[in-house]
Amino acid sequence: MNARIRARRAVLSGAAVAAIGLLPVSAPLAQDEEEAPGLLEQVVENARYESETVLSLYSRPPDQAAANGVENQDFEAWTHLSMESDTFLNDYWTLGVGLEAVASTYSGAERGLFTRPGSRSGHGRYLDASRLTLSYLGDVVEVTMGKDSVPFGVAEIYSPTDIYGADNSVNPQHAVDFGVWQVRADAYLGSDRLTGIIMPVEENTPGPHESSRWGGSNGSGGSEFAAIDIPGLPPGLTAEIEEDLRGVTPEEWGYLVQYKGTATGLDYFVSGFNGPGPYPVLKRPPRGRLNPYDKVYPRVTVASFGAAVTEGAWKLYAEGVGYWAMRGRDDDLARGLIGAKYRETRLANSMGLDEITPVVEYAREVRLDSQSDPDYVLSSEDARPNRNNIIASLTVTVDSEWKFGGAYNRALDERDNLASLFLRYEPTDNLRLSWTATRYEGPDDTLFGRYDRNDNVEFAVNYRF
Repeated sequence: MNARIRARRAVLSGAAVAAIGLLPVSAPLAQDEEEAPGLLEQVVENARYESETVLSLYSRPPDQAAANGVENQDFEAWTHLSMESDTFLNDYWTLGVGLEAVASTYSGAERGLFTRPGSRSGHGRYLDASRLTLSYLGDVVEVTMGKDSVPFGVAEIYSPTDIYGADNSVNPQHAVDFGVWQVRADAYLGSDRLTGIIMPVEENTPGPHESSRWGGSNGSGGSEFAAIDIPGLPPGLTAEIEEDLRGVTPEEWGYLVQYKGTATGLDYFVSGFNGPGPYPVLKRPPRGRLNPYDKVYPRVTVASFGAAVTEGAWKLYAEGVGYWAMRGRDDDLARGLIGAKYRETRLANSMGLDEITPVVEYAREVRLDSQSDPDYVLSSEDARPNRNNIIASLTVTVDSEWKFGGAYNRALDERDNLASLFLRYEPTDNLRLSWTATRYEGPDDTLFGRYDRNDNVEFAVNYRF
């Protein structure tokens, strides 16, 4: 058995349990004359927790809040408690559980408990599962079934290839992992890895409620089509937009394959995907009707790559994506990013600091072909982030407890931008306090401009236990 499996076993509990018969697939367990702890007890014992509470102060109310039925509070509170647990059932089988508890004062943000597979509600839950997996850990091959994240990319700030996961973005400044239902196989080839993932279920992930200051069509909302003039829509008529999710037959599933490799100072990957796209388009109402419009995620084929080179204090990286929509239901695209990170210590030490870390990225999109299906009225253009953007961050590490810095993202074509400053204090490994100021600026029909009345100052407390 290789070192990777032995290391994981050293961290996780290896006790066998008789309750394995309750799992969706069987795995043999050795019986012990002594009473073994129950499966639930093991999950709790192996759990790791992280809590975050954020208090936000907004400088201005949403535009025409009363007329649009949007909340108008200067002060908002948001709190999140996550639990992660990995439990060995025997030498080869593990159970993974991730729970997310969220509560906030944002209007319409949370309701009920747990999202059923394939849900189309789009509501945040007070308690939900972001991970629920049963995994087989072989010497060469690992197989995972259930709900889990799909991490991607090598970039430091923004990754154009990271398009397969799902988040609860009820509070867009603090997105929470939502997980994706999947069957995954990983084959380890020395230090490289070949991964195949089948994603059979599409869900309407939680987003801001229409009465939240982060949602709706009030000019500060987050809907991709909220502030856009829809061709053919009569003046004065409001578009009704409904989610149109795919079915659950195999021809409608998502299929992803990735090869990830390493060499001295180099990490790289190549991948291919066919399935529902990450960006929505707008479909016309049925013939003879003015509403509703369907928000559709058209089937696409995606090819992507990424590479990062590390040399001393430098990290240089690049990512690229080719994106082709079936039947002309969306634009065909090429998206890419180049970036650099530098860890400066000599100058920092001379100034009494530990480290100064700047990161600079440039993201660019080129449209290869335009949407052409006559049944579709708008492409995903306004839903695609960072089409021609400069993105940067600066982190100054004063010592083991104090950090400060900021971030900036500017669209060069549409001239909207986001800017933030932060101060962070970590008196222990488990406790972090932070203060953040964020400003949004730009025309109402741009990604950051639609939030221009959501400038805010936050105080956050993060605790791990």
